[in-house]
Amino acid sequence: MKPPVPAATRAPAQPLAPVPSPAPAPTRPSTAPRHSRAGRLAGPVLDVALVHGLLGWLYIAAWAATRPDTLAGSLTSWLPLRRDTFGALCFALSALAHLTRGLRPPGPPWRAQARAAGQPRDRVTAVLRTLVGYPLLAWAYLCVNSLTHPQTIDRRLTHFAAVPTEGTAAVGCFALSAAALLALRLRAGGRREEAGHDGH
Repeated sequence: MKPPVPAATRAPAQPLAPVPSPAPAPTRPSTAPRHSRAGRLAGPVLDVALVHGLLGWLYIAAWAATRPDTLAGSLTSWLPLRRDTFGALCFALSALAHLTRGLRPPGPPWRAQARAAGQPRDRVTAVLRTLVGYPLLAWAYLCVNSLTHPQTIDRRLTHFAAVPTEGTAAVGCFALSAAALLALRLRAGGRREEAGHDGH
């Protein structure tokens, strides 16, 4: 057995060389676009168009139910616009705003690719919801007209075209709303079944 070597005669331990750390990757400025002023205003503008367009049409609808012979008159003394024209424009504006709100993707615009890869906005559902509500409103309006002044049921619906008549438009609006509601419910049921199969 060899005697232990004195500590004074041992070779000094070599210090470990420091391991160089990797250089940090250069940071790039964010290229995500910020919300533009138009993007921030789109939602509120659509809400105003939907609500106030509908209110303007309801005002003209009430006027038509009680004073149908004065619809061709001007809306105001300083605006040479027919009352029935104003009502039609308000109805179309509200319906278009409702449809646009349904088609408009939520969230910042730079997340469009992530939404497209995940859960995109269902355009068909947005169209069907619009076709459920607004034709039903038109049908209710024509039903009130048929009760307050039934003599106009065979007259044309608007002054823009000779067809359809109020009666034909009422039947068409009722059928369109019912068909859209049926399609909407069938789509919702199909999605629930697909979700149930995926869960199992």
